Amino acid sequence: MTFKRTKNICGKVFIIVLFLSCLIFFGFFYRYHIFFIEQLQIFLLTFDHFLNYFSKPAFLSSYLGDFFTQFYYLIGGGAVVVTISLGMLWLTISRLLSKINRNNSLFFLSAIPVVFSWIALCNIEFPVSNIISLIICIVSALIYISIRSPRARFLSGIVMLPLLYVAAGSNFYLLTVIAIYYEIFSTQNRGKFLYFLLFCTITVFVPFVLKNNYLVTTGQAYTYLSVMSRNPGLKHFLPLISLIITVIIAGLPFEKLKLEVNSSLSFLIKSIVIIALLVTGIRLNADFTLEKILRLDYEASHNRWSEVYDLSGKYKMHNNISAYYTNMALSKLSLMPDSLLEHYQPAATGLFIPVNANENYMTITFSNEVYWQLGDINSSQHSALLGMIFSPRAQNVRLMKRLVEINIVNGEYAVAGKFISILEKTMFYRKWASDRRKFLYNEEECVRSNWITGKRAIIPLNDLLKKGNEYVKTLRMLADNHPDNRMAIDYLLCYHLLIKDIPSFEKDFEKYYSSFRNILLPKVYQEGLLIKIASGKSRYETYKQFRFSPEIVKNMTEYTKIYTENKGNGASLQKKFGTTYWFYYHFATLTSE
Repeated sequence: MTFKRTKNICGKVFIIVLFLSCLIFFGFFYRYHIFFIEQLQIFLLTFDHFLNYFSKPAFLSSYLGDFFTQFYYLIGGGAVVVTISLGMLWLTISRLLSKINRNNSLFFLSAIPVVFSWIALCNIEFPVSNIISLIICIVSALIYISIRSPRARFLSGIVMLPLLYVAAGSNFYLLTVIAIYYEIFSTQNRGKFLYFLLFCTITVFVPFVLKNNYLVTTGQAYTYLSVMSRNPGLKHFLPLISLIITVIIAGLPFEKLKLEVNSSLSFLIKSIVIIALLVTGIRLNADFTLEKILRLDYEASHNRWSEVYDLSGKYKMHNNISAYYTNMALSKLSLMPDSLLEHYQPAATGLFIPVNANENYMTITFSNEVYWQLGDINSSQHSALLGMIFSPRAQNVRLMKRLVEINIVNGEYAVAGKFISILEKTMFYRKWASDRRKFLYNEEECVRSNWITGKRAIIPLNDLLKKGNEYVKTLRMLADNHPDNRMAIDYLLCYHLLIKDIPSFEKDFEKYYSSFRNILLPKVYQEGLLIKIASGKSRYETYKQFRFSPEIVKNMTEYTKIYTENKGNGASLQKKFGTTYWFYYHFATLTSE
């Protein structure tokens, strides 16, 4: 077997391994990013929806990208779509480079833009439509350089540029670069410099002339890739930049410069460079902490609270979003007041996600879930609507589903029907929407549904005017309307404890726990009340209807003794008492939202 044949086989094996790695990466290690991206759109199978894409540049790449993004809904579907897209990109690049330089040694060079594209796809706001845009531009460049007649090539280039901007957006710069590069090194056209000037002029003026039609700013017109990439930075253009550099390198006269080494060492070096580039890029651009959060969010959205609880214990993350889902799981599993401080608690921000100017569309999307679970349906609707508005496309299929559920529970069937009609035009949500249509104006069907009756049973009978982030007022309203809403009561009492407001805790405890008799109090409530008792401001007799654990009372005495002897030094207390409320009360630092 000749060296050349061996090298080609090894190169093909390397490329196959590269794309299998891509499939595994997005299918197993980044799958919840994929699921979340799918939720950020509502793709309708209608002609009107198709026409909407003409309102912005890159209509063709955006439409195709969004069409294929639908399949992210399927387990493994997103990984397959991404891998096929990158495979098509590699094939078109390889074809382009073979037109520029017949040297087989450039086999690996075509993998470099693919690697940068893989890295870019780790960002939620870099959709697969950007990859399709590059493919369209490369195909256009291949058509251009395949035209032999200089005059026909010149005219086709002038026509293709504006059409390519309309179809593929700002990646159309690639055609300009390839056309100029091709004319310089591959043709003897005497009027090439005048042609270059005209080509560059058209490239500069096309976005400027069309910006008013698309209702975009000048900056947006020159950098527009897709709706998802609203404010593209340098990292969004790295696939395009790497592709341009690749084309330039491919045209260099390697034979004259004697840069090519036909040896196994050359193959090894190229492989190592590509792998190192990929690994470094993933480490810098991929967010695996967010991947864990998105998994918690995914499991919570499917009401798999045991899975959320187990994952929280496994991940042990220290951020307010993970605490938010952990606390919901604790409450749904009736573990909250006993196990609250066994998990990271960033004060009240671990119970609610503030909806304010400091948050982003992702956290606002998450924020409605706790209100839905608590029974504050109107607040859940408020957060869901804000999440829809601030999403990159002002669309979110998951939040639209939540709005359907909210309006069915509230009896607003006309509003629910409008959302259902939209979802029935999608590929993967039409069945879900059709199943919900049976509840419209059909109270008998609603009564037979546990999720509807369960939510209606805890809806406040009397709502009140409040700001969006007035949590105590919200929780008291829920508890006043339905004293049996244990989740709302636990959230209220734990909220007071986490912000170290013992007087409010005691007040609300006496109000909402007065109906319980002869029960063993949850651990964190015992510890909170013992602080009040130890301070001399309350007596055991006040809570004689409840039972305190002798072990907890004993631990309180020991804790107080060690705390006093060590003059408030927490190091001697953390090992044994680190998960007690007393330790949290003395040593946790509270920060403003």
